[in-house]
Amino acid sequence: MKKLCYSIALLVGSTQLASLAVAAPMDAFLSANQSSTPGEVQVEAAYDMVNSTVDVFNLRGKDTTYSGTNVGDYHGGHIRVGVAVTSRLWLDAGFWERRIQYKPDVAKINTWQLAGQYKIFEGSGYQPNVAIRLGAWGNYADNLTKSSPTTVNGTTLSSVTAVNPKDVQYQLDLIGTSKIMEHTELTLFGGVGASRVTVGSVTGTASRGGCNYNVAFGPTDTVGTLAQLCNASVVVDHFSIPNSSSGFNVNNETQYTATFYHAGAMLKWHENDWQVRAGYQFQYINRNHIDDFIKSQGGVAYHSNHILIGEVMYKLLPNTSVFLRGQYMTNQFTGEIPFAYNALTASRFDKNYGIVSTGLVMTF
Repeated sequence: MKKLCYSIALLVGSTQLASLAVAAPMDAFLSANQSSTPGEVQVEAAYDMVNSTVDVFNLRGKDTTYSGTNVGDYHGGHIRVGVAVTSRLWLDAGFWERRIQYKPDVAKINTWQLAGQYKIFEGSGYQPNVAIRLGAWGNYADNLTKSSPTTVNGTTLSSVTAVNPKDVQYQLDLIGTSKIMEHTELTLFGGVGASRVTVGSVTGTASRGGCNYNVAFGPTDTVGTLAQLCNASVVVDHFSIPNSSSGFNVNNETQYTATFYHAGAMLKWHENDWQVRAGYQFQYINRNHIDDFIKSQGGVAYHSNHILIGEVMYKLLPNTSVFLRGQYMTNQFTGEIPFAYNALTASRFDKNYGIVSTGLVMTF
C-alpha cells in the first residue's frame, strides 16, 4: 500500500497543468505614461490561443514527448479595464479565462488582477515620468482533474482531482518612462512581491489487486476506501498510511509561500495610426520549502523565467484600435500561474511556451 500511496501522489502533478508559466500578467508592458485625462476609460478585449497553427516557431513541435498531440493547446480570452481617476492616479483591473488541453482533459483556470498606479514625478520633454504601482492578482480553478488511466510502478491510477487550487500575490513596482526619440519611448521597471499557493483537497481513484479504491490525501494520513464490491482473492476494505511513513505529504508539497522579484524594459514606437511595443521581463521566485524538497529528491528547481512580449497595433477609428500580440516564456507559466508549480510538477517547467492574442482597445 505504500507504493500505491506514493504512485497516486506522484500523479497529482499531472493535474497541475502538464504543459505550462512571479509577476502579474502583461507586466512586460508596464509604463508610467498612462492616461492623464481625468475620467478617461480604456478597455481591452482579446482572444488568446496557442495551437499547432499559430505556433510559428514550432515550440511545441520540438517537444519529444508531446509533439503532434493537443497537449498544451490553449484558448481563452481576457478583458482589461483602466480609468484615469486624476491626472496622476490610474486604476486598472483584468480578468483572464484560460483553457489548457491535456489529452482528454481541459484545465479551466481563471486569473484576476487589480492595481493602482500613481505618478510621483511628471517630467517634461526627455525627462522621465516616474510612477509607483501597487497591485494584487491571482489564479484559481474549481478543480483540476486527470481522468485518463496511467500506470506508475505497477499501479493503475484511474483519475486524480485537485479541488480548489489557487494562488494570491501582492506586488509593488517602480516604473520610469522617458522619451528617447521623437516617436519612441523607453520604460524601465522593477518590483517585489509575496505569493501564497493553496489547494483545498486532493483525491483520487486507483486500481490495485483487481479492486478500485477512492483515495483522500490528508494533512497527516493518506486514506483509501474500497470504491465498490470486489471479487479478488484478497480484498482490503480500508487502509490508512501515515504521511511520515510514505515519505510524501501531498498537502505540504503542493502548498507554499514565496517572495518574488522582477525587472525589465519596454520600448514603444508610435506614429500616425501605428504603434509597436516590445517588452522584456526577468523574474526570480524564492519559495519557502518546496524547492528544497525538490532538490533533496534529486530534482531541479526552477526559480526564474524570461518573458518576451511583442505587439503591433493599428488605429481603426479615433477611439478604437486592433492589435496582434505574442508572448514567449522560457519556463512556461513559472511565476504567472504559481499554483501550477509544486514539488510534483517542477520537472515540466524547463519547457518554452508561447501565447498569441488578438483583440481591440477602445478609449472613452
